[in-house]
Amino acid sequence: MAIVRKFTIGVQPFAKMFRVYGKGGEVVDAVLRLRTKGLHDDFFSEVVVSNDRTAFRLSSEDQLNSLQLTDENFTFTKDYYEANTSFDFKKVLDEFRLIWSAVNAVLNIQDVRRIGMVAEYRYSAETKSASGWLREKLTKLETQLLTEKFQLRFEERAPASDGLAPDPKKADFINYIYNFYDASMDASHPSPGSIDVNLDVQRYFAPVINSSVPDEILKLHKHFEKAEGHLDDKVKAFGAMSHGKK
Repeated sequence: MAIVRKFTIGVQPFAKMFRVYGKGGEVVDAVLRLRTKGLHDDFFSEVVVSNDRTAFRLSSEDQLNSLQLTDENFTFTKDYYEANTSFDFKKVLDEFRLIWSAVNAVLNIQDVRRIGMVAEYRYSAETKSASGWLREKLTKLETQLLTEKFQLRFEERAPASDGLAPDPKKADFINYIYNFYDASMDASHPSPGSIDVNLDVQRYFAPVINSSVPDEILKLHKHFEKAEGHLDDKVKAFGAMSHGKK
């Protein structure tokens, strides 16, 4: 199985949370207090607030941990590229439960429309031109010119509990998003000659939910694991090899 280099859990309510404007600072205080109640002292050490106070970001000095809250989304990210630790879903979910509880105690987030998890994987194809390799393996397009900045993104949608046709605006379904691109284009950790593959698995709820979001994430992870295994098999069948841990 490919190594998870970055992992994000995201939550999106049905409507904007305008109360973030006034309560964002209180949320930050509540999260920082967790450093003595379950999170280690340097779990979050930096805080950035947008000028209009619509976005709040907390992060660790090494950027392993980051939390972003806006009036539209809640995202918790683990970046393992430079870390001395590796991905452990159970540990990440436990951390998310603590943080979600602290944030929700202040904001009372309701009517969740979508939850999701995104993993980033890095592969090597033993080639100097990752873009050319991706074009050759993933398309039937032929060219005599040099391929650069290759990126392929597509979605697969599966009906969820209600059995309706997938509809982002009103249906209950699971969305699988796949993204293949030249790792030299990576915004945070560029790596010429390497290939990045992102898997994003989202659950849309209709009707919206007000139950335990962490429990729903745990349920969604079962779908994620199946998609992850299939994706890794396909990428390696093309001849790519998973990057080893730094």
